[in-house]
Amino acid sequence: MPEHSRPPFFPMMMDLQAKKILIIGGGHIASRRARTLITCGAKLVAISPVFSENFPDEAHKIFREFQPEDISENFTFVIAATNKREVNSLVHDLANAKNIPVNVADCQDECDFFFPSLINFENVSVSVNSAGISSKLTHKLSERLREVWPKWVKLEREKI
Repeated sequence: MPEHSRPPFFPMMMDLQAKKILIIGGGHIASRRARTLITCGAKLVAISPVFSENFPDEAHKIFREFQPEDISENFTFVIAATNKREVNSLVHDLANAKNIPVNVADCQDECDFFFPSLINFENVSVSVNSAGISSKLTHKLSERLREVWPKWVKLEREKI
């Protein structure tokens, strides 16, 4: 694994229950992020002229192009996940100007935070993230945790 010139990211867990999150985009990546956020209790507003068929119904969908005035302090954070680099970059700039954290799906350098792979079992959650360095590694580690976690819990309960 290559050495990196920066320290690791701080893995912060955040209560998103009833927090408003804005997603710009309606494709596969936006849909994945939306599902994760809904799992965590967030209230989503999603803006896109078209949404993938697997985009969560729980999101409030607005069928139109993004407009700069869509970015407001009402949102805890913003996700830019369109297939247009110039739109994602504009979302980044507008969110930063209002001090709203933003995740930009197609540009690691424009992300204030990264989406982890979220693993839940009963009342415990863990996440795995590589800060954009290796999504393949993140996926493999997450799948392994999902596989072994129930076995670990069972073994711990048997000790009690």
